[in-house]
Amino acid sequence: MDIDTLRITFSVIAGVLVVLFYIGAYLPTRAPFSGWWTVSLLLFLVSSAAYLANGTSGQPVLNPIGNGFAVAGAEAAWCAARSLRTKPVRWRWLLPLPLLAVLAGAVDDPGHDVWAGGLVFLVLMTAAFAATTRELVLAAFGSDQPARTLSVSGVLIRALALASVIITVFYAGRAIAFTVEGADSELFKQTFGSAPTTVLLLAQLVTVSFSMSSLSTQQQIDDLRQRAVYDQLTGLLRAQEFRDRAGVALPRLSRPGEMTIVAMADLDHFKLVNDQLGHAAGDDVLRAFGWSARTTLGQRALWGRLGGEEFALVFATTSWEYAEDLLRTMIAEFQHAVHLADGRVPTVSIGMVEARRGEPLPTVLERADKALYRAKSEGRSRVVRA
Repeated sequence: MDIDTLRITFSVIAGVLVVLFYIGAYLPTRAPFSGWWTVSLLLFLVSSAAYLANGTSGQPVLNPIGNGFAVAGAEAAWCAARSLRTKPVRWRWLLPLPLLAVLAGAVDDPGHDVWAGGLVFLVLMTAAFAATTRELVLAAFGSDQPARTLSVSGVLIRALALASVIITVFYAGRAIAFTVEGADSELFKQTFGSAPTTVLLLAQLVTVSFSMSSLSTQQQIDDLRQRAVYDQLTGLLRAQEFRDRAGVALPRLSRPGEMTIVAMADLDHFKLVNDQLGHAAGDDVLRAFGWSARTTLGQRALWGRLGGEEFALVFATTSWEYAEDLLRTMIAEFQHAVHLADGRVPTVSIGMVEARRGEPLPTVLERADKALYRAKSEGRSRVVRA
């Protein structure tokens, strides 16, 4: 099959995938990675269409432009991978490399050589795909994504990472062969030329698009599961989920030499914040408390939002003093993180008790709630133990 036929086939399939992926994956989810992959498909489609002008009067203009769009397509794939880790992307980051690819081709006699600016183009493509591979590996195995490696989403991301490794290695081989052997060598033409590259990209395009679509569906399921388990405002466990998990964890949370603490926390005068500053300010307070609660006490602690501004906590510690220090550190982080319009600093009242051996969770929570009531009656903004 000649290269023009391959490119037309690639363009048609890419065009179909753009429409299907946009309608089937992006519109239902509005997920950033779906949007970026749709953009990547579109850019590769435009690049392939531009290369169809090779051998015509349009080659001097469209060949360098095709290089630029191909690099932009690889960058968009990087953006899609980066979005899986919810890392920001700035549009201005994406302009220099495609412009460099266009410029390198434009100043290197593109009217007579379809590989004008070829080395710069191949190096840029390799770099973009390598960056994509890095983001996918971090998304699947990074320390900030500990649960993904065992999930369906984690398996799909690892499959995408493998596909990205293959295309990165291939483009690195193209760059090396182009430098050592030249674009006219038989090695380059048969192994790394436009025809084998188009076939590989076509296979990768279909495979990656299928994986992306499956990932989109799976992440919708994961998102619904997360919404059912976690309070969306604070990021803490919902009330029933907290009770279920804490009830199971309570008897075995502490290690030898440790004690298990159950605490109830309440934001002081929270209703006044909502009434005087508005519910948006109240939401900011709740978000700040959730952030400080999650980050201060670590993964062994179980936090739950029981309702409104009331929270419950179960964690293991070595002493009462250390438990109080942890809670006061959390309160300080919370107060540092929230900034209200009138300058007031929100406070927290906490009551905590030690869980007794064999004591059911409802009974422990009831005792912690009495300790919380004492903290309120003694003037609020304090930690009381009972």
